[in-house]
Amino acid sequence: MSNNIITKTDSYKVAHWDMYPVGTEYVYSYFESRKGAMFDETVFFGLQGLLKNYFTGVVVTKEKIDAAEHLFRAHFGSTKIFNRAGWEYILNTCGGKLPIEILAVPEGTPVTVNNVLMTVVNTDPKVPWLTNYVETLLTHVWASSTVGTLSREVKKRYKHFLDITSENNAGIDFMLHDFGYRGVTSDESAGFTGAAHLINFKGTDTLAAMEYALEFYGADLSNLAFSVPATEHSIMTSLGREGEWEVVRQLLNNYPTGVISVVSDSYDIYNFVDKILGIQFKDRILSRDGVFVVRPDSGDPEEVVTRLIKIMGDRFGYTVNRKGYKVLNPKVRLIWGDGIDIRGIQNVLGAMMVNGWSAENILFGMGGGLLQKINRDTQRFAFKSCAQCRDGTWHDIWKDPIDKSKMSKKGKLKLIMTDNGFETVSINTPGNDILLPVYKNGELLIDYTFDRVRNNAVLK
Repeated sequence: MSNNIITKTDSYKVAHWDMYPVGTEYVYSYFESRKGAMFDETVFFGLQGLLKNYFTGVVVTKEKIDAAEHLFRAHFGSTKIFNRAGWEYILNTCGGKLPIEILAVPEGTPVTVNNVLMTVVNTDPKVPWLTNYVETLLTHVWASSTVGTLSREVKKRYKHFLDITSENNAGIDFMLHDFGYRGVTSDESAGFTGAAHLINFKGTDTLAAMEYALEFYGADLSNLAFSVPATEHSIMTSLGREGEWEVVRQLLNNYPTGVISVVSDSYDIYNFVDKILGIQFKDRILSRDGVFVVRPDSGDPEEVVTRLIKIMGDRFGYTVNRKGYKVLNPKVRLIWGDGIDIRGIQNVLGAMMVNGWSAENILFGMGGGLLQKINRDTQRFAFKSCAQCRDGTWHDIWKDPIDKSKMSKKGKLKLIMTDNGFETVSINTPGNDILLPVYKNGELLIDYTFDRVRNNAVLK
């Protein structure tokens, strides 16, 4: 697909240049996560990637204007809808760079909902229509922000159970693994949503996420993300039901050290763990210089995990930590990666706790539940205009519909920190604005590193 900023908008916005009141010079808009979101905080992430990919430098050319005009003529059946003169003004007067300014919260920052996350305004009075023209593309930050939020919420819940059942939470950064690459709609979405997960955790099988973090956030590859050798059913079923043991033998021969994750429910998972692993290969597993991870892949997760961890404890042994919870022999662990979501993770950890097992015995892999089973309404994102300047005078504007949760903010805004936390206030209110200028007239003003983003999102 073409990278033409002129066509990366909703069709109906193409005509808005001719709809604003006469004398309109500036349109000022904001982006927020509204009341009623699934989670009380939203982790803002992904704007820098969008800006670098679509907004920085010269993005308007004669060829792109011609291509857009050709598309819109066919689309609308008219040459009058497209604002060719406006885009030629940006090309000829602004050098093909977008005359807008964007302020935003530092990326990775968790902000309580119902607060401004970003503001956008045109910097040239000749193009007031441009502010909301780019809403469509800028709003795509909802996806990466939602995944970053969801991932962090899982980490909060994991920390809760570790605090209760474990002597430490040293391994928490690896307890949620991204299995979502195949379940998303495109390679690009795998990149920016997968990178959002890596704000909070360091385990992933989504290589596009690593590439995205490297390209757009200058990530440190040596500490970015990790994975381990792992089987799938094409491996485990290759010799049939009677050959499962032979597959395990080959795995143990080929991987005498390190972590290896083995999908274990191709046939009878309880027999596989109890007899094949727990008897036939017990000594070899316990003598390995590494961890053998058992991966169930079907059934009710609470029921299966509760039963399996008991079998593993009986066969491989366990200790009881200072908090009174059982910890498997460090040579073996569990991972659940089938159809799990945040509620399922919480339920499994709760069931383990009730049965006396520490949360450190298990980690989870989330695929669609992490990267795909979300939408813009998960955190109720909205981009709205709140102030407009006509003939030199600024006017507050807002909507006040039947659904009061959709009532928008009015006037120019800033985000401050008070004793009660974040608060969105008028730009004239005393207090330091947390929103920082990140883009102006085609130039990126702040270049966040991935480490900085991670530090902003750290659990307190």
